[in-house]
Amino acid sequence: MVVIMAKTIFQDILEKETSLALGCTEPMLFALGGAIARKYCPGEIKKVHMEGCGLIVMGVQSVGVPNTGGKTGAFIATACGLVAGDPDAGKQALHSVTPDDVKAAEELIEKADFSLEMDNSTGRQVYTKMVISSDEHTVTLIFEDKHDNCAYIEADGKVIKDERTPLAEQVNPFNDVDWGVFTIEGIWDFCKNCDISAIAKMKDAIAANKKLAEDGLNNPRGIQVARTLRDNIAKGQLADSEFTQAVIWGTAGVDARMGGSDYPAMMSMCSGNQGTIITMSSWGAAQYLGIGEEETMRAIAFAYLINVFLKYNTKELAYMAPMCYCSSTASQAAVAGVAFLHGMSAKQINDLLVTGVTCWSGIICDGAKNSCAFRVSTALFGGLQALMLAEKGLRTSANDGFAHENAGIMMQNLYRMQKDVMYNKMDAIVWDIFKEQREIR
Repeated sequence: MVVIMAKTIFQDILEKETSLALGCTEPMLFALGGAIARKYCPGEIKKVHMEGCGLIVMGVQSVGVPNTGGKTGAFIATACGLVAGDPDAGKQALHSVTPDDVKAAEELIEKADFSLEMDNSTGRQVYTKMVISSDEHTVTLIFEDKHDNCAYIEADGKVIKDERTPLAEQVNPFNDVDWGVFTIEGIWDFCKNCDISAIAKMKDAIAANKKLAEDGLNNPRGIQVARTLRDNIAKGQLADSEFTQAVIWGTAGVDARMGGSDYPAMMSMCSGNQGTIITMSSWGAAQYLGIGEEETMRAIAFAYLINVFLKYNTKELAYMAPMCYCSSTASQAAVAGVAFLHGMSAKQINDLLVTGVTCWSGIICDGAKNSCAFRVSTALFGGLQALMLAEKGLRTSANDGFAHENAGIMMQNLYRMQKDVMYNKMDAIVWDIFKEQREIR
């Protein structure tokens, strides 16, 4: 008789919060919207009006769009979706775009009326509305809560789909978790002792994110943070070590994605950047130490789950927040994966997270861009110093600022500062700066 074991909360979360995505999630959203709209809007496209919450419209401005040769902006992402996007491919809607399609998309932008505005009035962490008209039809789409969640479709006045929810019911993963089980200690025990088949997806994460990181190391993507670190080892200006390899590999994929890489990433919490940071930092350290595949997979699974633990504690801001989570959560979770390789205890890892997060929080998110890789590299170096402190029993005191003895409560303190002080305020200011300093596209 075959006994089928029930999935644990940890397996369920790994399955839910890891998936492949091609390109940064903001241009992906606009491309997917264009692809979906085209199904209901044949004919010559005349007008494309888009509006979204601050972090969405900022996030699409400066990051490279896959398969376009590094072009940026909502206009080109949406136009590529309209011309050649795959509406059924979700987060990989741009996989089939060719150079000829990009040329056709640029011609479409020249001929049609494209516009983009910020709208924070809905109060949602993720919100985008697209109204696309051809000479024959008009389609309205609304995305909410997650980048690939097209909750509303209206074609020529007829509602095709309406799965919108009231603001009070927006996605808040904090309410859906058994916090008596989902603890740092519980995550540590699961990753240490589970059958390796329970975390088999980490092998896929390594395969995907390694290709992405190699693209960042082998090609002049972004501002080449990882390549510069690697080259300075060769010059003798930087020592080669476990930690420098963790930072180089943890940063290379961010260089690639922000520069418009054509390789997909295995995401963590709707972020490809965070997925590649988490996967490749532990992988880079493990390679330097000569650690085998199984232990590396366990460390990476631990880092993925720690990132979820930290971000779920910021409630409805878990998937998009005013602060840079690549620095303050994902990089610190990645360091927790390195600490797992070191055999550090759950208590020590809790302590390094408190030190790392309290020191790297407060960095605002002003959209995806090439310099994100530099933020990540500095946050990883800082997090690794927190690891060294924790190994000696040293950490940020619970009496320091918003810190707390428990990393989860500390993240809830961080949530309060973001929600009450920054949310829908900081991005409005940054958007004004965007409009003053550049052409919105």
